[in-house]
Amino acid sequence: MKRSTALFLALLFLCTTSCAQREQVENLPPVKSTQSPQLGPDASMAELFPEDQGPTWEEGRTLDVALPGDYNGLELPIQGATGYASVQLPLWAAVEDAEAAAQAVADWEAAEAARLTEEQSTQASASLPLPSTAAPAPSGISTGAAAAPGVTAGAAAAVLPSPAPSASSAAPAAEETPQTQPPETAPVPETAPVPETAPVPETAPVPETTPVPETTPASESRIPEATPASESRIPEATPPASSFQTEPSAPAESPAAETAPAETLPAETLPAETLPAETTPPEETAPPTLTDGALTLLPSGTPFTVLREEGEWWQISVEADYYAGEAQTDLRHGELTGWVEHRYCLVNLPDVIPSILYDATNSYASLFVTCGKSIPEVTGQAFYPGRTYNQRLGREEFMMPVLYAMAFKLCQVQRAALSEGNCLVLYEGYRPSQVQTKVYNAVAAMVRSDPEVKASVADPPWNISWFIAGGYSNHQRGYAVDVSLAKVSNVEDLAVNGYRYLQVTEYELYTMPTPIHELSQAAATFTVPVNSLSATAWLTAELSGSMNEPALGLQRYCTEAGLTPLASEWWHFNDLDAHSLIVNNQGRGDFLISSIRSVIPV
Repeated sequence: MKRSTALFLALLFLCTTSCAQREQVENLPPVKSTQSPQLGPDASMAELFPEDQGPTWEEGRTLDVALPGDYNGLELPIQGATGYASVQLPLWAAVEDAEAAAQAVADWEAAEAARLTEEQSTQASASLPLPSTAAPAPSGISTGAAAAPGVTAGAAAAVLPSPAPSASSAAPAAEETPQTQPPETAPVPETAPVPETAPVPETAPVPETTPVPETTPASESRIPEATPASESRIPEATPPASSFQTEPSAPAESPAAETAPAETLPAETLPAETLPAETTPPEETAPPTLTDGALTLLPSGTPFTVLREEGEWWQISVEADYYAGEAQTDLRHGELTGWVEHRYCLVNLPDVIPSILYDATNSYASLFVTCGKSIPEVTGQAFYPGRTYNQRLGREEFMMPVLYAMAFKLCQVQRAALSEGNCLVLYEGYRPSQVQTKVYNAVAAMVRSDPEVKASVADPPWNISWFIAGGYSNHQRGYAVDVSLAKVSNVEDLAVNGYRYLQVTEYELYTMPTPIHELSQAAATFTVPVNSLSATAWLTAELSGSMNEPALGLQRYCTEAGLTPLASEWWHFNDLDAHSLIVNNQGRGDFLISSIRSVIPV
């Protein structure tokens, strides 16, 4: 009897506990998580993402609500949104100051190009043989038969080359020792030496039979050895505009010079046209730069508030204090206001497209896996700050920057999705380079140690860089997003300072070919790699067999707005137009996004 009573009480207790646990679980609010299930190292793809997860794709479905407002191509105005410098940017007091700096650089470059052209022309002319007629030579060189006054025949002979250079490469003689004939057309015989003591009269021509003294070594000749004009070098001590000496001097220390008479006419008696010009090398000045006159240089990653937009420029405020409910800045706290070129700026997407669902998983629990296997020190890790209070929206929201130019296309994508009852789920835009490097190194280690990972990540026609770049990726540049799709069941119509926008409040994630950030061929969009810098190559690529209706719907939304798909990841899309705007000055992802400066739009 006692045994039966004990058994009955035990069964009653077990039943009561089980019912209480079931009631507790059923009363929990639904958890909307985009995280992959927790799996062991040998989990299969079927376990990774069951077939029955996610809603059914419906063609032509619509929401019973008007689409968000369109404020110059965005859901909310840019005024009051948070921007970030993607590279070091000059801050200007006025746009005209930036234009003046650019003009100064352009003028200097034009002048420098003209100077180099003139210098090359002078060098090319100097390398040609002098004409046989008595035509004036450049730089005051006399081309007549007579030597310049004050220069002995022996000194004149000392500067002639031996052997004579070719016509295409002969260099000019020094100014104080003019050349009488082109060497190749009038070789000097060796039969009539000049007397050692007889000075050359001012009007007496140098006989054509004057020989080159045999005692003058060719290496001491003042005429450089013949070299092609394109390979000529200007000595450092020589002014760049000419290879001639600018001041008269005694002949070089050579045997020929020793035979010259001491009684020579002073230089001041030379005719004016033959006097060498006294020149002073120009002072070296630093060339102008595109940042001359800027208020300051903003380091990459600097957050700021956009005050207004004019053409390609934003007026912004930096390090300003804002107060809840106020759209104006507090000028008493030393805030700096100026203008920046917005093509090099990121914008916080929730500030301008609030209807998108944002889930920056890398800020709290990374979803990166490969072949369904956790990546050591990567999977589940938090890499950077994530959600913060957004005064503009009046709620906690993730920070999600991309290049400003890309925001307009993402807004088009979201409007197309909403028109069919769907919504973008954005996982990542800008990604710091330190995160990129950490994931790459971890996956590379698995490729070396795990044959299955190697086969799926590194075997041809693919390689590891298609799944995680080892250098700078498009995420660091700011023109790439990782995005998925959800089926919307409810939205809330909201407004801020008179500007209407939508907030998705109920949704279900669609089943995609793999979970987001599955780094393997299982996630490939196409069967083979496709040029990611081509806007059209993907059009003729063969789709992977795993691409289902939701994935194709996402691709349609994105490509119709001008984005291009990545061959190896169904979730990755690039904006090549935004890339073309920054190709001369691209970011490197050398900063973390840790704060916003968003205020209510005015």
